[in-house]
Amino acid sequence: MFVKRRLNNNAVIALESDGSEVILTGSGIGFQVKRGNPVDMSKVEKTFKLDSNDKENKLVQIATNIPIEYLTFTDNVIQEIKEKLSHEIDDNIYITLTDHIYYAVTRFREGNNFFNTSLLWEVQNIYAQEYEIAEYIRDEINDQFKVNLPPEEARMITLHIIDSYKSDQNVIDTGIAIKLMTDILNIVKYHFNIEYDTHSMAYTRFVIHLKFLTRRILQKNKEPEEDVLFSTDYLKSKMPEAYKCTQKIVQYIKKTKHVILSKNEQFYLSVHIERIVLNSKGSSQNE
Repeated sequence: MFVKRRLNNNAVIALESDGSEVILTGSGIGFQVKRGNPVDMSKVEKTFKLDSNDKENKLVQIATNIPIEYLTFTDNVIQEIKEKLSHEIDDNIYITLTDHIYYAVTRFREGNNFFNTSLLWEVQNIYAQEYEIAEYIRDEINDQFKVNLPPEEARMITLHIIDSYKSDQNVIDTGIAIKLMTDILNIVKYHFNIEYDTHSMAYTRFVIHLKFLTRRILQKNKEPEEDVLFSTDYLKSKMPEAYKCTQKIVQYIKKTKHVILSKNEQFYLSVHIERIVLNSKGSSQNE
């Protein structure tokens, strides 16, 4: 393997035997090396190979302008994310998360600690597993770089994790998706005047359903109307309040996203609402 370009004392771009380019990092790997020199493989600590020229160019900028320990730290963190989550992670997270962590630490050290907490509760409850991992990452950042980033930082890291899911790449904006889910949750909450038991299975299932429903809405993926599960009369008679609440959601989505939910979507939504209301009432009676 030969050096194509030296980025700094701790990073080089190298050519593999098949002609593909990789970024190699390690203490002193780029010190006094020139184009065409063989790579000292004993100094290689990390190898980064991304799947597009655009991403590679951005990673080159990261490796050139940000201290190498941030890229190494992020790489270790991403391995944790991949082990703990079932989603396939896009390699672009190496760029976005490294950049975010570096500037979060820099802001803290400079005393510029301003955070947007408007979606903190929503992120924490809708993406509980990702938020738990993000809290762990924040603690690791604080320990590694001797800073004291606040809990709000975990929200931002959570959004980076969510944005890296390959299956969600065509969702335009994670913030829009979270707001839509939050609005639906609030419609149900205030229609029935209930408090959610966020640790219950009913809540977890409802949120999972909303994640997929929100994705379909934002992608404008209309479900075919064939094989309608149950009639409107059935819903009105068996779960009348859940059905009424569903119609509020249907009108809200139609007005704000210009999407009409199919009959089957309305059925599933009504069933989930019925379950979560029964669960919430049961929880309040047991207190």
